[in-house]
Amino acid sequence: MRNFIKGRLLGRLCEDCEENVSQVKVRLYLPERSTNVEGALAASEKETFKLLTPQEVKEKEGRLVGEGMTEDSGEFLIELKRDYADSALEFDFECGTVPKGPLPPKKNPIRQFHVTTFYPKWDAEGQATADTRIGQYSYAIPNRWWCEIKGRYFDVWTICGKLVDCKTGKPLVGINVIAMDADFITDDELGTGLTDSNGHFTIYYDSLKFKKTFLSPAFNIETDITFPFASGPDVYFQLEYNGQRFALETAANRRNNVGYCLCVKLCSDKLIPVDPPIPPSFTHFGLLQHIPIQAGITDGKASGSAFFSSVNMVGSISKKINGNQMQYLFEYQEVATPATALNPAGWHPVVPNMIAKTNIGYLWTPSGDPANPFNQEPYYINGTGTEKTVTFNGNWIEVPQESNFAPHTDAQILCLNTETLTGVTNIDMGMPTSGIGNSTVSAARPHTLNRYFAIRMRQREGNNSATELVAGTSKAISIYNVIYNNVNKHGSWAPATVNGQRIALSLDIQEIISGMSGCSKITTALHIKYGARNQNLGSVGLSIIGPHKPGQSFDFNPIALMAAPETFGTTELVFTPPTQTVNDLLPCAYTIKATATANLTNGEGGVGTYEDLVSFCKVD
Repeated sequence: MRNFIKGRLLGRLCEDCEENVSQVKVRLYLPERSTNVEGALAASEKETFKLLTPQEVKEKEGRLVGEGMTEDSGEFLIELKRDYADSALEFDFECGTVPKGPLPPKKNPIRQFHVTTFYPKWDAEGQATADTRIGQYSYAIPNRWWCEIKGRYFDVWTICGKLVDCKTGKPLVGINVIAMDADFITDDELGTGLTDSNGHFTIYYDSLKFKKTFLSPAFNIETDITFPFASGPDVYFQLEYNGQRFALETAANRRNNVGYCLCVKLCSDKLIPVDPPIPPSFTHFGLLQHIPIQAGITDGKASGSAFFSSVNMVGSISKKINGNQMQYLFEYQEVATPATALNPAGWHPVVPNMIAKTNIGYLWTPSGDPANPFNQEPYYINGTGTEKTVTFNGNWIEVPQESNFAPHTDAQILCLNTETLTGVTNIDMGMPTSGIGNSTVSAARPHTLNRYFAIRMRQREGNNSATELVAGTSKAISIYNVIYNNVNKHGSWAPATVNGQRIALSLDIQEIISGMSGCSKITTALHIKYGARNQNLGSVGLSIIGPHKPGQSFDFNPIALMAAPETFGTTELVFTPPTQTVNDLLPCAYTIKATATANLTNGEGGVGTYEDLVSFCKVD
């Protein structure tokens, strides 16, 4: 008869908090002959549970009848020795590590613990004639022992808790609970735990988290020096949701000198955002491209691109500076070239009508919905209607002071409409299609250059001008706000004009122009005329769509950019084999497409690819 013991080993941390005891070795022994088995079976855990000495482990070796490792679920299946006869069993486990949540397990000296003596309850499996039976035995280590084992021997400290809505008692789901240690010098973050569908969370940490000092790692000690000296952390809690941290409690609410396990029930009914330890500053252009205002700019451009339209100024603000309301202001200065030195007296304020609608933070309120526990209402510069909108003190922006307002950190703090700096230059590109392929610069269509502006942020405490200081100055950036109107499209084939173009791109076929009709047929010659205009052109290209003969291919040679502001010319198809010409095209319909890009950015992206196309019929 083959005998197995199947079970599960759990470790209890709190009344309603337990964890799987995984990757530990369970050992089963026959009782010592002199043992009062009935007494051992009836004894309480308080009397039986103990740490064995190496000598005691050695003395038990001859009585070992089976051993096996627990799985991640804490489950185990152990086959007993063949000579095992029905008798009671001693249950021990040994471990050199313990479960530690998101923290890596520590490898410590292996220790063996005696738990209890039990008699298996056998359940036959399979048919009545089967020679296998399985005995069931599971065990949950009491919290007084499991917390001691994890903390004393493996330096694993644990917080188990539940977070609910104070008013409804419903669990708050998907919120990071942050355990803080209140210290004399600086508060330490012990760890975080995410609430599950029942509001439960678990936080694991070690003593290094609350023994750090300004001399760490050379010298670690718990820095709360109140008498008597406390060896455990003094714990209070914060919350984090959607990247925003809130003060659920303060250091004044701390639980002093907590033990290896802390069991808590927390509730939230108001939200007070915690300002991150980042000084107010202007650091980047654009939320998506996140271009550093100094290192990200070369010769006035960001990765070769000039700026256009509305650009997000990215940085951090706070509600208060030194206990007073924060106010901030952006300024600009135009220079002749990116290398021109800035004039200390040459700055001009960015006034309210130069600012596009800007979200600078959120008001947070409880929602009453456990699955989506908090609402966030945006606060705007130049909001509309019933939207929350900041006030101006002259040209200074006053940061809102509501207790539940969370200002932006490393995010949008002002959206500058650069068109108010440069104005918008509108150029009328209207002309006969015969002009496509030639220069378009003239007195009526002048060459418009990039302009260069440095941007900076200033801050102050309340209305106190004596506290004003600069909180970030950019290199001079190139700005190009030119709009092309009445731009020819589709050449002479299906002539049209379009407005509001950031790139003036036009295409035509010489043979269609010569025929004075968009329906002229292509027989023996095909000359493509193109023109693209923008001070910051990135590329110009031509392609053709149409059928090929077997073994035949055709395309256009790459177009090299000309000096700013435009690239233009006339080109022909290139065939493979090179002896072929337009005469060798199949009689069918073909489409020529021109594309152009410009090196322009608003910090989030560019202007995209502009296109024009002309179709024609090849006839024999």
